[in-house]
Amino acid sequence: FVSSIRDIFGFIGASAAAMLIFILPSAFYLRLVKKESMKSMQKIGALMFLILGFAVMFVCMTLIIYDWIVNSMKDQGH
Repeated sequence: FVSSIRDIFGFIGASAAAMLIFILPSAFYLRLVKKESMKSMQKIGALMFLILGFAVMFVCMTLIIYDWIVNSMKDQGH
């Protein structure tokens, strides 16, 4: 169903990179550190980093899907 393995690696790489770099570390920090309140600067920073991670993953996935659509139209001659 897929024209090249490059598309699969791009999709998996974009989601895995955002998870490993942004989302998982900040989510683990928020979950494991109980001694600080949610109003501390460290937890606010971790929450912002978590939100940034989801934004990065959404933008990357959107651009990859857009690239798939544009390339499929070029292949069909549109």
